[in-house]
Amino acid sequence: MITPEFARRTWIALPILVALLGAPLVANAQSTSNTIDSPRSEALGAVVGSDISDFRNAIAKRRSGTARPSVRQDDTSLTGGTAPSWGGISSAWTSVDTKRLSGTYSGNSTNLIFGADTIVGDSLIVGLIAGYNRSSVDLPSGQRVKADGFSVGPYFSARLSDSLSLDGFIGFGKPDYDIDGGQFSGDKTFGNLTLTGSIPLQRAELSPFISIASVREKLPAFSSVAPVVAYGATEIKSFVATIGTGVNYNPIDKGNLTYLPNAGIEIDYVRNDDGFGNVDSFTTPRLSGGVTIISDTGALNLGANVSRTSEGTTTVGASAAYFWQF
Repeated sequence: MITPEFARRTWIALPILVALLGAPLVANAQSTSNTIDSPRSEALGAVVGSDISDFRNAIAKRRSGTARPSVRQDDTSLTGGTAPSWGGISSAWTSVDTKRLSGTYSGNSTNLIFGADTIVGDSLIVGLIAGYNRSSVDLPSGQRVKADGFSVGPYFSARLSDSLSLDGFIGFGKPDYDIDGGQFSGDKTFGNLTLTGSIPLQRAELSPFISIASVREKLPAFSSVAPVVAYGATEIKSFVATIGTGVNYNPIDKGNLTYLPNAGIEIDYVRNDDGFGNVDSFTTPRLSGGVTIISDTGALNLGANVSRTSEGTTTVGASAAYFWQF
């Protein structure tokens, strides 16, 4: 169990981290503009909230989706009645999320995410997360931004108390881009912290959460081909703050399987700086629902979600994930 002193320090550290992540964007608030001059920055703004949620939700499902609601992480119901072994891999999982954009921005994006971790003590999960993203976004200007690339980094999930958990990850990637025939690679760093509570009800369990994320991406100077347009080198900075709640309904046992219906509602606040003095911000409410099917060896999660940005882009997504317990 995480000690009260550790929990206290975590609560102290969270506001500091929020300030550090948000400071560069707040500093530029006076230069806020509704126009983003970088097509890559526009495309990032269209998908950054949902992409961060893919990683965040995958880790949250690893923590809570493979066990009955309110069951501790050291529960043995998924491991044949034996305690998880320390010093080795306790779980591996894979998740695929695909989404379709329409409206102000249109296109598609797919994330394939992998993870493996070990349990340290009875309250901490540490692991490695890796993802592959492929996307194509059409901008209002008529430009098309294509991207694909891998990212990798560490993640953790810590149970601070019986009703409070803290998840986090940091990722590094070098995605490849094609913008109107101009091809180049970027250097991307992104991270997230999510604090989640647990409120048991008679027929369900609420999981309210607050999440902050930061994305920074350095891009070289490049020129598109058709039409020929030169773009200077820049560093894109995005900040995403999310508040919401999940609902995990009471388990339904049928034979050797257990079904855990779930739903969720959340809202993103996204602030995007293209590095040229232009800042764009918008909000995105998101609804989701799905079911987790637990067997003796792991769990299958199926879900769907829909969101609409205040800028007029609707995103419809579907996801599937499988978690292996060792």
